[in-house]
Amino acid sequence: MKNKNIITIETSLGRIFVTIVKDNQIFSKCIQSPKSIEQEINPLFEELIIEAKLNLIELNLIFVSLGPGSFTGIRIGVSAAKALSMCSGAKVIGFTNFAGIYNQFLINKKKIKIRKAEVIIKGPGNEFFKKIYTENRPGKKIFLTTQKQLFSENINKDIFKIGNFENTFKIKNFFSCMPEEKGYMNLVSKLIKKKSINKYEEPSPIYAKEHYAKKI
Repeated sequence: MKNKNIITIETSLGRIFVTIVKDNQIFSKCIQSPKSIEQEINPLFEELIIEAKLNLIELNLIFVSLGPGSFTGIRIGVSAAKALSMCSGAKVIGFTNFAGIYNQFLINKKKIKIRKAEVIIKGPGNEFFKKIYTENRPGKKIFLTTQKQLFSENINKDIFKIGNFENTFKIKNFFSCMPEEKGYMNLVSKLIKKKSINKYEEPSPIYAKEHYAKKI
């Protein structure tokens, strides 16, 4: 991440969260429960760009959440990333909200040894999206589950459940966690090391396939 100017965009977890990294300094702004993501995201971008004194032609990389989460939020976030890319020439790299939440959890709970974890994201209605992590490695499948199923699942003390919502369902061994600056910077660092950033990749929203998930 050294000497790279970066923007991260997340608009699909019931908020607008944007971070700019310029000259290794971090600037971020968040709007919780925005009335209109489409109307509020541009003024937020402008404020943050002015604060960071960032010229768009200096921008190197744009990271954007591809979901799962709010359908509308995903579409707007990806559209904003593409628009910034067209203006700046910066490459776009997508990430999942599962990765954002999981990386933040690892930072928040450094002393906890994790063998297996389930990251759960609130979907529409009573639906939830779930991905299983084993030894810090994400599974390939995304599962679609319900509130009733979450409540009735067998409890295994070795499995941590991590979600982007408050535990009003009384799920045992559950941790509420939302990505913050440190979580995103940790994720961005991993993605830069893992992916080829010299090749443009068209960001593909997760909702585009099988209504997000395979039902269980």
